[in-house]
Amino acid sequence: MKVITGNELLSGAVVYFYGEDRWGMDLQQAQIFDDKAPEVDEILAAATKKDKVVSLEAIPVEKHDNQLVQTNRLREQIRANGPTVGTYGRQHLSEADYVSL
Repeated sequence: MKVITGNELLSGAVVYFYGEDRWGMDLQQAQIFDDKAPEVDEILAAATKKDKVVSLEAIPVEKHDNQLVQTNRLREQIRANGPTVGTYGRQHLSEADYVSL
């Protein structure tokens, strides 16, 4: 199984193909294709011409018993779920002599 993903050109946000020329940020709503589905290449070609979404690719996914769609690759898990660091909040200069970047 595969889903089509890319980055929205204006915002850089990770987006997934929902179907019928609709894109969104939720992997769970992405349209799932068979591994050898011929329409994947057609969708990739059509989306490339529209310049709304860049860095397009079809990525492998698995659907688990609870119907959650998960990616097989670490890179795609990070793209789907966001940064791997915790939510530490913003560091202010008044709290320390320097701000770590």
